Amino acid sequence: MAEVAKPTQEGPVAGRKKFATPPVKIACLACRASRTRCTGEHPCAQCTTRDRPCVYKPSRRGGPRVRKKPRLLGDNNEQATADPEPAPVVLPNLSVESYINPGAGLKNLAEVMNDSDMLFDSLFSNSANLILNAYYIWIHAYFPILPPPTEVPLMPDEAVPLYESRPKDVDESCSPLALAISAILALIPCAQDVNPLAEESILFRRKYAQFLAQSAFEAIEVETEKPESSMDPSRALDDSDDEYSRQPFHLGVPVQLEHIIALDLLSVYEYAQRGNLKRMRTRANAALMSAMSLSLHTHTDDDDVYSEARRRVWWMTFVCVCQSSIVSNTKPAFDIFSPSFTSKMPIIQADPEAWPLFLKSQQAILTATQFVIDLNAAMKSQSDMTHVYQRMVELEVYLEPLVAASEAWVLSCPPTRLVDSHETVVAQALRCMSIIKLNSARIKVHRYCAFFDLPVFPRKNCDLKPVTPSESKDALRHWPTCCATLIGHSGPSSHTGSSSSPTLSPRLTPHSEGSVQNFQAPVTPIFPFSSHQSAKICLKSALSISNAFDILPYPNPTTQTAEGPSYLGPFSSVIAPRTMPSFACCAMQCGYVLLMVHEKTQTMYSGWNGDTGSLANNLLGRLQQGLLSILATLENYGTAFEALGGMRDQIRDKVYSSVSFDA
Repeated sequence: MAEVAKPTQEGPVAGRKKFATPPVKIACLACRASRTRCTGEHPCAQCTTRDRPCVYKPSRRGGPRVRKKPRLLGDNNEQATADPEPAPVVLPNLSVESYINPGAGLKNLAEVMNDSDMLFDSLFSNSANLILNAYYIWIHAYFPILPPPTEVPLMPDEAVPLYESRPKDVDESCSPLALAISAILALIPCAQDVNPLAEESILFRRKYAQFLAQSAFEAIEVETEKPESSMDPSRALDDSDDEYSRQPFHLGVPVQLEHIIALDLLSVYEYAQRGNLKRMRTRANAALMSAMSLSLHTHTDDDDVYSEARRRVWWMTFVCVCQSSIVSNTKPAFDIFSPSFTSKMPIIQADPEAWPLFLKSQQAILTATQFVIDLNAAMKSQSDMTHVYQRMVELEVYLEPLVAASEAWVLSCPPTRLVDSHETVVAQALRCMSIIKLNSARIKVHRYCAFFDLPVFPRKNCDLKPVTPSESKDALRHWPTCCATLIGHSGPSSHTGSSSSPTLSPRLTPHSEGSVQNFQAPVTPIFPFSSHQSAKICLKSALSISNAFDILPYPNPTTQTAEGPSYLGPFSSVIAPRTMPSFACCAMQCGYVLLMVHEKTQTMYSGWNGDTGSLANNLLGRLQQGLLSILATLENYGTAFEALGGMRDQIRDKVYSSVSFDA
């Protein structure tokens, strides 16, 4: 074996490299807030240069770690007692077996522990790349708030199992965006979990996701905090609020936009996971105020490296604020058609029209929600319905061509295709969501005229009223027969252009003749459509919604293309859950219509034969298929998001009920 001698100490000493000096044990508050390297002096060099107070306090990370094993002192003691000119050291002969073991030929170094805030930045850099990769796999197709990926193809999702019984240190990112993304990802079951739907697994994911979500919100507060505000408020106004010394989480997104993106993500988290509509609106409105303070809504001529990021952040913030108003059934705090919103639309290379269509559908469903609010207010106060009549006509004229155009779209992208720089799968997802929202908007406009808003579900969902004990359980069976004509047994109803109310006369059937005589149909306000027309429009829209949910892309964590949905892992039987379901109320709107028409059709035509019975059975089959599609959609969302489990359970109870669904 060759002899290796240690180099002598003679000769010129090489200059110390940058950052070769070990980091200090504790940094001052100002350096920690600005993520700059502190010298540890009092005052430190950074505070002296910037002429600011230098204050220290113990690190919040808990100080030095307790060592589980005694330190190996052999190498250190040997180095400390070495002579200035040590003699050459002859390495002992190593057997062949020594080279075939793991780590063969490598020196066993002593464990080095250091409690410095600066180390976390370098340790997290690789983790940040993994989080960003997971974002493009799980989130981007449904919530494209970041620019398209630059590193393609994407790597398989490298999810690391986290065990509640064996806790480990969690990387603390200085980016609230990374923490917000992690909060969403933490809700997704791990592929290595043998029972991901067990109660203890769900509880652990819930607690860990909430920890990350709270950490993200606290990181936003810390990032917007100025040390001078606590130590010397009189100097706080002297410095700019736009100083960020840390590295961006995404190279194509300015650091000052990251907290806006984090707030948008947290708004969806509060809705889909925690069911907290108040916090959803608070997070979305905070993102809106921050975006407008940066004038993101007025950028028009900027074509720099960050222009696409600014456009996406603004318009996705716009979508989040709209969704928070829709699900809470409240009017937004701003005019959705404001002429001050002059920011350009984002661009998808594979489909430049996808973004404009998606945003137009968002405006449409919010406008329809405002119509429902106005209708309910007019009905409650028993005021003049003339403006409701006119508004319904205007909305139908506005929505009908949009829905008709969406029926001609060709959506042929494979459901498990990965996100790439052209964003083909993102374009398909946006168009699917556009179809869902446009048809849901049309249902909102016609729902009362068609079904008198009779409740079906035991709990309130968006603007759908819950069943109350005071309401008759048989009210649905006596609902006037607007759906009787859906299978071709009544002549077509013409559009009523006058102000007279359409005549609603129940159609007698072998199963309803005795009971209808004692039932008083609800008195309907003056509408420009008959009950039959509105019910037919609602049914067509509901079937379109269920079809759109069927072709909505799935995440692909394994990066293996398949014909059907992808799974959590190569050996997992759990379908990969879609994320960011801020429009889940559309599924409930669809389910409501399908259940209403199914119940009435089954009640009226279950005993009929011949052509009538055949047509009725065909309609029932389509309704059942649509309900199963909606149930599968909500079950997929419910795999990760617990708040949507309530919607899933209500649909499931109706689908598998012997009364309302003939399985």
